[in-house]
Amino acid sequence: MSKQQISNKSIYGEYSKSEDRVTAALLQIMHYGGHGLVTYLFEDCDLPSNEINVQSQVYEENSRPDGMISCDCNYEIYIESKIVRNAIKSVQLENHKKLIVNESQWLIYITPDNICPKELNGLYHILWMNWEQVVKKLRLYDGKDTLLEFLINQFILLYEHVVLHVYGDIGINDNAAIDNVPTDQRVIIVGGRWAEEVALKYGFYACQPNRFFLPAKYMAFCYNNRIKYLFEIIRQPIESVSLNNIPEIPSIYFINNEPNYKGDPRKVYLLNLIQEFKPEIENDNTDKNGNRCAFTQKQKYTSFQKIKSAKKTSEL
Repeated sequence: MSKQQISNKSIYGEYSKSEDRVTAALLQIMHYGGHGLVTYLFEDCDLPSNEINVQSQVYEENSRPDGMISCDCNYEIYIESKIVRNAIKSVQLENHKKLIVNESQWLIYITPDNICPKELNGLYHILWMNWEQVVKKLRLYDGKDTLLEFLINQFILLYEHVVLHVYGDIGINDNAAIDNVPTDQRVIIVGGRWAEEVALKYGFYACQPNRFFLPAKYMAFCYNNRIKYLFEIIRQPIESVSLNNIPEIPSIYFINNEPNYKGDPRKVYLLNLIQEFKPEIENDNTDKNGNRCAFTQKQKYTSFQKIKSAKKTSEL
């Protein structure tokens, strides 16, 4: 078995995949919090002893759980995490099941599903938690340690940025395989009721400061049930700045759009129009009743290749 000590990994993450970054951050917290935090989070396991060892990316034959927590050889907890729903892989699960050979070993799946995935029901020493449960328990944990409290708060922020905002409330369209799209090919799609006109006339997009977006080279707006324009993002976004301090924003913008602007901070993308879609990309997104609904309430992502060829939003 190949083992990587979590203490040798940066707490800020050394993995390119979002799923691995979130899992590594959780393992770091458990490494620091120790046996007390582990038993608090995984109370359904019978865990003796009091000194733990935490590893990430454990390899054994055909099985590679995202992490393992062990304690003086008295128990081993394997962690497998998912950050999208309905993501249990049957072959992977069958390989993981082979790790559980005695009563001191457990496999815990952590996923964003609202109920336990049916594939995990009734399996020997295999438990399930969703990310909301994990975060709720971490919020309530009192370790009487200011550093641990800081680490937990930082983990929750990461969870909100990666699991909740990107893959939960906002929702990535699954077929985008967005983690595998290079930054220079990634397109952010946001609602554009007012933003599209501002981008066209004044060449920028502004939103609340420090709002999380995956890195991308392009931006488009879904407005009036269509996507009509594609913009290139110029430079890196400015996370928090007064619009008055952006020289590219002309004074006429404030006269026409925000005459009472007081300088409150915004996150700003400078944009350059590069394409008008003819025909427009039609929004064919529907709700459970078959009625057309908004393609995105906040943001979604796709690739440059897909948006260049799409005729409907279902193709993005």
